[in-house]
Amino acid sequence: MNKYTIIYNKNSRGKELKKEYLYDILDSNNISFDLYDVTTKQESENIIKESINSSVEYFCSIGGDGSLNNLVNSLLKNNHPHPIVACLPAGSGSDFIRTFGISQNIEEAIQHLNSDATYLIDIGKIQYNGKDEYFINVANIGFLADTVSTSEAVPNLFRNYRYSIGFWSRIPTAKPVYMNLHIDGEEYRGEVFNASICNAQFFGGGKNISPKSNLQDGKFNVQIFEVSKGTAMKIFFKSKKGLHLKENGVINKLASEIIVNSPLPIEKDGDYVDHCIAKIYNEKSKIRFKI
Repeated sequence: MNKYTIIYNKNSRGKELKKEYLYDILDSNNISFDLYDVTTKQESENIIKESINSSVEYFCSIGGDGSLNNLVNSLLKNNHPHPIVACLPAGSGSDFIRTFGISQNIEEAIQHLNSDATYLIDIGKIQYNGKDEYFINVANIGFLADTVSTSEAVPNLFRNYRYSIGFWSRIPTAKPVYMNLHIDGEEYRGEVFNASICNAQFFGGGKNISPKSNLQDGKFNVQIFEVSKGTAMKIFFKSKKGLHLKENGVINKLASEIIVNSPLPIEKDGDYVDHCIAKIYNEKSKIRFKI
């Protein structure tokens, strides 16, 4: 039986889970595990380093996309040679696992930890200011990155509503911004409300933003929203079912490398990166995801 290092992010923006409850559902599903609850990224990274040194192959995050993002970043930055990664949903948004049809109910989702099936997937890498960061689901440039920056300042008391607060508080002053991007060597210039660099299909609380994304093709699905604020709101609601792709001003491209040539706000999987110039790469077949 494979033994998991399981990281539970107690600061996840979703519901708080009792450690006794987690032990109960893990034991009742015959999962072999070491469970750690953490409150900081550094705590998580220290545990993952120790697990790598102990030759652990199987890892699982309990939380949302941000928690999964932290796990993946720690594994890749510490050079795990062949990690196998799972996720149990407990955050305000567990959108990545929707691409695989994994339940948002933790008691149903836990069953996939006992499966033998894994899926070799691509990962996004962002290089900026001498740093390397990774993302598993999506990176956003422009308005949505600004909303994440705002949401991170919302007190924990309102953590379940951080993204909504961030989104709606920025809407009154939101407007398209000038972007200068190189997308697989082709220059793009324009006034853009947001650009989404999609690795998987869902983000934003179940919105099917990128229904054509393929996690094994070495390419991102890049969506550039060259639209006004009013049209962006229309697209926001139509994207729930992936019906926005043919809207005027929605530009779709497949690319493995995006260069952001002018300083712009960037976020990845719900975590604010910086207001910066950056290079974004697709790293093919980087981890195995448990399905």
